[in-house]
Amino acid sequence: MASRIPQSFIDDLLDRTDIVDLVDGHVKLKKTGRNYSACCPFHKEKTPSFSVAPDKQFYYCFGCGAGGNAIGFLMQLENLNFPEAVEELAGKAGLTVPKDDNVTSKAASAASQAKTQARNQAYDLLNRASQYYQSQLRRHPDRQKAVTYLKGRGLNGQIAQRFGVGYAPIGWQNLMQELAPKPELEQPLIDSGMVVEKEENKRRYDRFRDRIMFPIKDYKGRIIAFGGRVLGDEKPKYLNSPETVVFHKQKELYGLYEARQHERSLKRIMVVEGYMDVVALAQHNINYAVATLGTSTSSFHLERIFKLVSEVVFCFDGDAAGLKAADRAMHTCLPFMEDGRQARFLLLPDGEDPDSLVRQEGNDKLTARITDATPLSDFLFQRLGKDLDPHNLEHRAKLATDASPLIAIIPKGIMRSMMQARLSKITGLDKDTLAELSALKAPTPLPAAQTLAISHTKTPTSVASETTQATAHNSTHEYADYHMADANPELIEDTHHRHNETHYTASSEDHSLSAKQHFSATLPKVQNPAHAAIRIILRHPETVEHINEIPSHLAELKMQDAGVLTQLLSTVQTMRKALKRWPNPAELHIECSTWDAWPMLRQLAAMESLLPQGNYPQQLEEAISRLLGHHFEERFNQLMHLASQPNADANTKKQLKELLKEKEELQNRLKSRQ
Repeated sequence: MASRIPQSFIDDLLDRTDIVDLVDGHVKLKKTGRNYSACCPFHKEKTPSFSVAPDKQFYYCFGCGAGGNAIGFLMQLENLNFPEAVEELAGKAGLTVPKDDNVTSKAASAASQAKTQARNQAYDLLNRASQYYQSQLRRHPDRQKAVTYLKGRGLNGQIAQRFGVGYAPIGWQNLMQELAPKPELEQPLIDSGMVVEKEENKRRYDRFRDRIMFPIKDYKGRIIAFGGRVLGDEKPKYLNSPETVVFHKQKELYGLYEARQHERSLKRIMVVEGYMDVVALAQHNINYAVATLGTSTSSFHLERIFKLVSEVVFCFDGDAAGLKAADRAMHTCLPFMEDGRQARFLLLPDGEDPDSLVRQEGNDKLTARITDATPLSDFLFQRLGKDLDPHNLEHRAKLATDASPLIAIIPKGIMRSMMQARLSKITGLDKDTLAELSALKAPTPLPAAQTLAISHTKTPTSVASETTQATAHNSTHEYADYHMADANPELIEDTHHRHNETHYTASSEDHSLSAKQHFSATLPKVQNPAHAAIRIILRHPETVEHINEIPSHLAELKMQDAGVLTQLLSTVQTMRKALKRWPNPAELHIECSTWDAWPMLRQLAAMESLLPQGNYPQQLEEAISRLLGHHFEERFNQLMHLASQPNADANTKKQLKELLKEKEELQNRLKSRQ
C-alpha cells in the first residue's frame, strides 16, 4: 500500500505557496480589482475569463469551470497526479515530502497539526487587531492627535487606508479586552506578540500603546506583525513585533505586498530604511519602495527581489550610518549580480531621508535622483578608491588587492569581465596578476562596514533614529477620506529601523589592524587546532555538513578562538538554511567581514595549513576532536585541584578516574586515524 502524504504537510505547503506567483509563471496575469485575470490556459478563448484570487489562494475559469488551489493548478496544467504535483510544489518551496506511514509517529503528526493551527490562529488574531487599530483611528476620542501627526507627515486618509494604518490608544489593556475578554483567551495574544507577560509578576498588558500602527504583511497579504511609532519623543520611538510562529523579520520586506498589489509588473524595487519612508513615497506615487525590518539587506531579501525585478536601488541617508548600510548592501549584492541585473545606490543629502526629500522635491525630482543613482560598479570603485591617488603606485596596489577578491565574487559573465578590465586599466596590472590576487587574499571589508549584519542576540524592543521631525498642522479638519480596509475573514486559511537586533562594532584598534594587514606566500602555517578548524571552514564551508550539532565542549573551552569557531559553525549553518545550499567561501567571508575577529579570520584564510590536502571533513573532525583533548585538560586540572583539597569527596576522585578513561579513549581514536 502506498504511503500517504500527511495532511498537515499539504496544509503547510499551500500556506508557503503564493498561487499568484505560481500561475503568473505559466500565464501572464493582469491586475483587475482585488484579483488577477488572464486568458484561460485550459481552453482557447480571446476574452479573459480566468481569475486568480490572492486572498482565497484559489483560481477559477468562468468559461470552462476549471478551479482549485495551487496543487490542482499544477495537476491540470501539467497532467500530473496528486503526489507528483505535491512533489513539484514542494521542490519549489525547498521542502521534502514526508510519508505518513508506520514510521511517522502520531506525535510528530499531531505536533505539525498543532503548529498549523497556531499559525492560523495567529493570522486571525493579527487581522482582528488590525481592524481594531483602524477603527480607533476613526472613532477613538484621542484620534485627532494621531490624525494630526499623519497629516503633518503629509499622509492623507487614502494612503493610510491602503497601508492599513491605525492607532493604538493610551491604556494598558485595550486590545486585550477587545480580543480576549476572558483570561483563557489571552495566551494566543501573547504567542502572536500583541500582549506582553512580565515574568516576575505574570502581569499582562498590550505591547503597543499610544502609537501609530503599521501592519506588516507577508507576500499573500496576511498580517504577520506590526510596527508602532510614538506620536511624540518618547522612547523607544519605534517598536516592532517580536519573532513569532508567523513573523521572521530577516525574511520579510515591508511594503512588498502593497507594491505588488499596485503594480504587478514592477520594473524596479527600491530598498529604504523604514516603513514611514515606504508610505510617504507611495503618497507621492513612488510605489516600488520596500523596507527591511530590523536587519540589513540579506541574501534572502535579494533572492526574493531578483525573482520579481531585474533592478534594485538602495536608498540610504548620506551620513556615516547610511554609508555603512550601503557598504553592507553592496557586499551582499555581489554574488547576485548576474548579467542583466542592476543594483544602484542613492545616498541622500545630509539631514534628509526619503520622507522629507519627497515632500520637498516632489515625485519628478526624486524619481530623477533614483534614475541617476550610482551603479554598483561605480559605487564599488568609489568606496574602495576613496582617498587613494591613482598616480601613486602604493595606492594602486591597495586598490588592486582590495577590489580583486570582491570582483571575483560576481558570477562569471560580461559584468565581471568588464569590472576586471576597468580595474586592470586603473592599476596597470594584467588580468593574470589580478586573478592571483583574488586567489591569495580574502575579501577585505570596506572602511565603513564594521557592523555585524546578523546577530544572534535578540532584544524585544530597541530604538531607531529618524532624521526629520515633521511639524504638525494646526488644521483640525477631519480625516474624511480615511476608510477602514475591508476585513478579510479568508486570511485565516492560510523594520525600517535596525531594532530588535544587537549589532557588534569592531574596535578602532581592530579596524586599524585590518587596514594594515599584508599577506604573502611565506605566511606561517596553521598549527592551533582551533585555527586549523576555522581555516578549513573558511575555505570549505560545506565541510560543516558532517557536523549535525555544535559540540558542547567548544562552548565550555576557555580559549577565545574556540568561541570564534562556535560562532563560525553556527553562521555557516544559518546561511545554509537561508540560502538552501552551502555558502561558497566568498559569501562566508562577506558574512564574517564585520566581526571583531575578522582580522584573525582573514589571516587564517590566507595561511598555509600543516594538514595535507584531501579529506577536509575528516580534517575538521580531527581538529575539533583535538579541541576536545584541550577540554579534557581543563577539566583534569580543575578536578585535580578539587581532589587535592582536604575536604575532597569520593565523587570528585570518581569523576577524575572517569575523565582519564575518556581521554585515553579519545587518544586511541586519534591514533587510529593517523
